[in-house]
Amino acid sequence: MVEVTFVNAQYLWLLFIIPFLILTHFYGLRFSRKKAMRFANLEALARVSGGRKLSMNLPLLFLRFFTLLFLIFALSQPIFWYIGEGSDFNFLIAIDSSGSMLADDFPPNRLEAAKTAAKEFINTVPKDAKVGLMSFSGTQFIKQVMTEDFEAVELAIDGVNVEYSSGTAVGDAIIAGSNMIISEEKGRVIVLLTDGQSNAGTVLEKAINYANDNFITVYTIGMATAEGGRFQGIEALSTIDDSSLEMIAKNTGGAFYRAVNTNELIEAYREIAQTSKKKVPIRLAIWFTILAFLALTSEWVIVNTKFRSVP
Repeated sequence: MVEVTFVNAQYLWLLFIIPFLILTHFYGLRFSRKKAMRFANLEALARVSGGRKLSMNLPLLFLRFFTLLFLIFALSQPIFWYIGEGSDFNFLIAIDSSGSMLADDFPPNRLEAAKTAAKEFINTVPKDAKVGLMSFSGTQFIKQVMTEDFEAVELAIDGVNVEYSSGTAVGDAIIAGSNMIISEEKGRVIVLLTDGQSNAGTVLEKAINYANDNFITVYTIGMATAEGGRFQGIEALSTIDDSSLEMIAKNTGGAFYRAVNTNELIEAYREIAQTSKKKVPIRLAIWFTILAFLALTSEWVIVNTKFRSVP
């Protein structure tokens, strides 16, 4: 199974420029021909053109077409994925510890439910795996470095508390988590859980690129009920940015899970722990950039040599 994803898919809208380029080419050609007809010395024109008929400059059009096409694909940062089987994975758990995690729609509250599910996850992963733990809000907090001591990880999970730091920096959490697991030689997996949306820190596209550069897969879990919950007497209706969490997972080879109760939360962790599919990325942006440069160079050669076309 193969798949192509785009980190900056919004740039694909620029493909609509291509028909405009074609229309502009033929309109300019028609205008140039009208000017050429005013050239009274047809014998001189024939000598300049080498006796060739007036061309439609199609090679030039093709080169400009492919230059623009390759540039648009380079901007959209396509990633080619192919699937391989794997059984050796290490996991970094990243738990949102912002204030809204105290909401009570997951009994006794979201944070405690997340911690319970994380412990279930620890009991499900292969015994030879390494596991690390971090929490994040507007800042990242390393709770346990990568280790094979699962009891130490469980104790670290018990010690996760709400961190009153402004905002939720999902991008920073991905980069910090990547740095924690980057030295591991097995398959590198980050399991990121949040009840909100990224509103601080590094932009997600940059974090995705950093994870891909280091062959790290990110699974995302969004937790919150539609009704929301209460904490400290305040209504807490979290708005999960499903599209961003799905984009993170899809563009790093992982999967997105939406959990509305503790059982779904535990099941999401269990599926991630039992994963055997390993997506390997090949980033294509640099190749499209090279192709665009070659097409542009070829156009320059055609325009500036004896093979240039005469309007």
